[in-house]
Amino acid sequence: MIIKNTCKLVVFVLLTMSPLLSAQEVSKVMPLADEVLILSVTNLGNELVAVGEHGHVLKSSDQGETWRQIENVPVNILLTKVFSVKQLVWAVGHDATIIHSSDGGETWTLQFYDPDRQMPLLSVYFIDAENGFAIGAYGTIMTTYDGGENWEDDLIHDELDYHLNDITMANDGHLYVAGEAGYGFISADLGDTWQAIELPYPGSMFGVLGLQDEVIMFGLRGHVLSSIDQGQSWQEIPNKNLSSLFGGDLLDENSAIMVGANGARVIYKDRQLTTLSGSSALEIGDDYADVLILDNGQKLLLFGEEGSDIQSLAKP
Repeated sequence: MIIKNTCKLVVFVLLTMSPLLSAQEVSKVMPLADEVLILSVTNLGNELVAVGEHGHVLKSSDQGETWRQIENVPVNILLTKVFSVKQLVWAVGHDATIIHSSDGGETWTLQFYDPDRQMPLLSVYFIDAENGFAIGAYGTIMTTYDGGENWEDDLIHDELDYHLNDITMANDGHLYVAGEAGYGFISADLGDTWQAIELPYPGSMFGVLGLQDEVIMFGLRGHVLSSIDQGQSWQEIPNKNLSSLFGGDLLDENSAIMVGANGARVIYKDRQLTTLSGSSALEIGDDYADVLILDNGQKLLLFGEEGSDIQSLAKP
């Protein structure tokens, strides 16, 4: 488990394995819920749904200008990732928690919860409304074929029990998982089987994005890796910014932005990285956990330790 040379946001999210509560409890409505830790956001088209500390689920109908907290979310634990398919939304978090909304995040039900395991789920991805995955600590991968009514609980590899941090499907139809200790995983058969990838950097990858003709992984100390051959080989992209990268979004089909520790905002395009100027002028704490592109690439909606912040995107 990596503790040194990482930032406090990752330490808090990945290494706090003890349950926050001894029993399931509904998330409390708080007047400043939009000003505490938010880790992930998903875009429903006309609305945004974000999740974070204490089981908070927030919605915005004005592109992140204002937020309202959703009541009666069935857990009061840290939610780490949210994902949507049209108006169907899933979120995962600590205590092996999976919650689901069928109405765009307005009401939520508990699909899976096992606090005795004392481990977090860290990412969730659905291929469509029925077939999805939740991944997390110690190589855990959970699979559903019925929209989350039932979850199969397994390990992604019999011998590699490293944390699994993020999952996506790329344009090549392959599923990719970013993990720790220099390992990723790839599936060419929609998750039926998984192949381990030994990456050129032996540290943690916290995110993975699929561009038009390549896949990039990013993570600890600013490391960014690119593959153009369906994960068979990976090239490390030079990066002068050594801040760890935690979240990202596509600017277009050939470029992406990644955000992370110390206010890092890094643009990737054509196997080159550019750090945006002014990234040290923080508005929401020291670290960025996630980012969403708004207004056709003109604005960034950033999330972190003190909620959300909208910034203009001055492309290099």
